Amino acid sequence: MSDANKLNEDDVIEWLASNPDFFERHPEVLEQLQLPHETDASSLIEVQVSRLRRENHQLHAQLDTLAGIAGENERLMQRLHQLTLEVMTTRTAGEFIERLIDRLAGDFDARSVRLHLLEGHEDLDKIAAVTLHESGVPEWFENLLEQGNIEFGRFTRAKLEVLFPSRHEDIGSAALVPINGVGLLAIGSESAERFHPNMGTLFLELLGTTIRHRLEQDRGDERKRA
Repeated sequence: MSDANKLNEDDVIEWLASNPDFFERHPEVLEQLQLPHETDASSLIEVQVSRLRRENHQLHAQLDTLAGIAGENERLMQRLHQLTLEVMTTRTAGEFIERLIDRLAGDFDARSVRLHLLEGHEDLDKIAAVTLHESGVPEWFENLLEQGNIEFGRFTRAKLEVLFPSRHEDIGSAALVPINGVGLLAIGSESAERFHPNMGTLFLELLGTTIRHRLEQDRGDERKRA
């Protein structure tokens, strides 16, 4: 930039005077300024203080969220431990599934809990809370199983009709737990806020693993008897 085109203080003052909202639109610039705590700078200092307060509130909100997730995970892990001890005493996979679903309905205050099984589990088809998919599943269902990620939140009516055949109209939110090689566990609540994307997944991941091992163990025992 040539000397003729260089900005001087008067130019800056004139430009700021014609753009009084500059620091509101670019508050990060204030962090680089050194301002004396005097009357003529009080408005800028107030903006800085206001910005710091907002950031402080945001940090507190994030910490509260993390603390809430940690507390919820701890409670769920305690429930998983108790549940595991209880279901270890079951003699058959059918008894295991029935007891598991009863406990989950109570622990999660769920409106409906369903276990969707792929082919190879025909012996469990008589359990009321089990859906056996012998003729395939919808594409979105198959994609969920392939990705293996737990999903929380609200789902479309079409999906809820598959997940909760007789209770879909009562479901506000749900947790979907893919179980590798087995199927899908669906837990539905009447509350639209009960299951949300910020929830921790560790409990349900371990729960899915427990279900898979128990069903595989039962099938292994059947092969030995055969």
